[in-house]
Amino acid sequence: MTIAAASAEPLYPPTVTPPSEPLPLGKLIYRVVKNPLLALPQAAYQEKIVGLSRGASRVFWVSDPALVEEILIKRAGVFHKAPVEKRVFRRTLKDGVLSADGALWRWQRRTMAPLFRPAEILKYVPSMAQPAEEILAKWRVSPPGSVQRIDEAMTEATFSVIARTMLKGGEPQEAEIIKRMTAVNLAHVSWELMYGFLNMPLWFPHPASWLMASSARRMRGAIHDIIARRQGEAGGGEDLLGRLLEARDPESGEPMDMERLINNLLTLLEAGHETTARALTWTLYLLARAPEWQDRLRAEIASACGEARILAEQVERLPLTQQVLKEAMRLYPPVPVISRISAEALELDGFDVPQASIAVIPIFCIHRHEKLWTDPARFDPTRFEPDREAAYPRAQFMPFGAGPRICLGNAFAMTEATVILATLIRAARFDWVGKSHPEPVSRVTLQARGGMPLKVTMLGQKPLHYA
Repeated sequence: MTIAAASAEPLYPPTVTPPSEPLPLGKLIYRVVKNPLLALPQAAYQEKIVGLSRGASRVFWVSDPALVEEILIKRAGVFHKAPVEKRVFRRTLKDGVLSADGALWRWQRRTMAPLFRPAEILKYVPSMAQPAEEILAKWRVSPPGSVQRIDEAMTEATFSVIARTMLKGGEPQEAEIIKRMTAVNLAHVSWELMYGFLNMPLWFPHPASWLMASSARRMRGAIHDIIARRQGEAGGGEDLLGRLLEARDPESGEPMDMERLINNLLTLLEAGHETTARALTWTLYLLARAPEWQDRLRAEIASACGEARILAEQVERLPLTQQVLKEAMRLYPPVPVISRISAEALELDGFDVPQASIAVIPIFCIHRHEKLWTDPARFDPTRFEPDREAAYPRAQFMPFGAGPRICLGNAFAMTEATVILATLIRAARFDWVGKSHPEPVSRVTLQARGGMPLKVTMLGQKPLHYA
């Protein structure tokens, strides 16, 4: 460790203040709409399992890695996707690979999996670096030391990566519709979460119902137009859309119909870029608060990559960069909460689970659990030195989920985030200049309330150009 790193003051970045006890229904509803993280009780950061009665069934928070493995891996056939998650995506992703169950889920996942093999991912490294270079080009023509909206820039960069590598053939106006309408849906998704928790009928409107339905129609319409153009061309192509156009149901031999193609492409676009954008946004915030780590990363990147384009074989030579990303995702997991519903009555560690009970897995709490981590609120990337990381239980650190439904693109996302972060840090310095620090807000993904403005100072690294 460098002298600068050793002498730096410990960083305890902002979090939320949990209620001391599980909340009564009225307060719980209010907090779920405002920010679902505010509804997670203090005990979820301290205990194995916390229950809340809800009629004949129960809602319970599970923060113990062994019990999380029980739910997501050992008893994955008993704990299914919770209705509230299906409700959130019913207008947009419908029964794509993220939301489907059973044979439909298995077929869709098998069809998409080959695109995420390690050898395939490494082919995309130049396409991951190029959008970051384009962001840097915009910052270079801004006044020196300008404040930039990092959250917006990371959304732009990660969406561009997905469009270049997975969904060729889209028009700029279609991409803009998909980005903007995704933001609209996420901004209002807490209404769907709250209505789902209350078992409200799907037809019963909430204040954002019309807006979310309209944005979903526009997103799906844009994807439809991209698919229709490609269907009119000869040959499938090697991107995801090309593979899906050629896919056949293993039982019927039928191709995916337009509805299913839209579901899966939109799943990739929404889930594939949004989570990585949030991870990068929070990582740059933490580096702005801990500039000694910026210095360490620049030294590593200079040694491994110099000033030339970052190449696929150099990614594995950036371990500190990846440790910082992992620590950022520990403190600010891109998807902070997941849930499952029990298909039958059972017992977990002496806890009675009636049929149809909802298991809430608060990844945000597990990653800050007082009995799992030393000084859990502190930013400390050395937690992910190889020997230390290898000792953690499988479900203690799970930014991409766990079990059969672990994020299909987790290796893609980690490579992408490493390449983008290295490209940016090598060329720019980031500083926090705000008066108040951002509150983490759960909107399916973990966002920063009010966005993420950071001061960006260019360091003189020469611009790179891509053919």
